[in-house]
Formats: sequence, C-alpha cells, structure tokens
Amino acid sequence: MNYPVFIFHELVLRFSDVNRGIGRYISATIDNGECLINTTTGHIKVALSMLEKQYNNPKLISKEELQQLASGFEIG
Repeated sequence: MNYPVFIFHELVLRFSDVNRGIGRYISATIDNGECLINTTTGHIKVALSMLEKQYNNPKLISKEELQQLASGFEIG
C-alpha cells in the first residue's frame, strides 16, 4: 500500500511526545515488511502494522507501544 505522507508526520509527532530528541519527519522507505522513518536527527523502524493502525484508527496505538518504538530511535 502507498501510505499518505501525513501518516509518517503524525507518527513522528506522536513519537516526539515520548522522546523530544526525535526531530521532524524527512522521509520514509518501506522494505521487507518494515518502514524506516528518517527524521532531522536520526531514524526509527516501524512495523507496517503500526502504519496501518495510524492510518485506520490511531487510537489503537497505546502509549506503551509508542514508548517502546521511540526507545528504538537511532541518532544519526
């Protein structure tokens, strides 16, 4: 599926609520069932299921899921 760009922006904003160092959205690539979201300060890997949740019903993404993913943020 081709995801609209606002999905990535929204996820980065939500991750930023957990980790202020994540920065702003730059780009995203999808490969092998995973999405790599690049930001102004690094990147974060997100499962396609998370993109689906954000697209279809963002309320299904718990604060714990956001915290867990944000902890996987890599600077650089």
